[in-house]
Amino acid sequence: MTLRGNLVPKAFQIQMQRLFGEYSVEGQKTTRTPREWKRTLRRVLHEIDKYLATNVDTDSLHYMVLASGLYAADQSLNEEDFWPGYAEGITRFALTLLGEYPEHHERKAGAKSARHYRLDRYRTLRYIQNREQRLWTLIIAGNAIPGFTKLPREALEEFREEVGSRAGYREFFQWYRKHYPSDYSAVF
Repeated sequence: MTLRGNLVPKAFQIQMQRLFGEYSVEGQKTTRTPREWKRTLRRVLHEIDKYLATNVDTDSLHYMVLASGLYAADQSLNEEDFWPGYAEGITRFALTLLGEYPEHHERKAGAKSARHYRLDRYRTLRYIQNREQRLWTLIIAGNAIPGFTKLPREALEEFREEVGSRAGYREFFQWYRKHYPSDYSAVF
């Protein structure tokens, strides 16, 4: 896969700004040579590896398969045509992060079983939010999802004016659900 004129797609540039900073070299580049792509993609893998070590608490087998996906992507960068191998490694990492790396060698042609896309044979992925995380999610959603009656940050200010600062997030969510039910249901 070659990119026309080595242009950096806007979505990739935005992702680099999120990972490395808006004014970083990686975030500012609008073109890259194949060598620069390899260097950047290797930096991305190192960042993902740090996020993996910091955020994923799992069994050693799962961690090994996750790491093997990053390793495969990294090793592909030693090849001239690195994109297919890089995509395979990242795909392996993503699927394994969801639970396991699927194995469908033995699958027969025809309709897929109801279990085909389930990746929970060895572990189950669960996202849990505490109240503070839910508040941050609500505030970010107010910026990302159009149509809120009132921006969540403004609703929080309204709540604080109404009940004071002693009330916690639990009370805020009860109040918010009552005063802005459609906004609440848009997120949760």
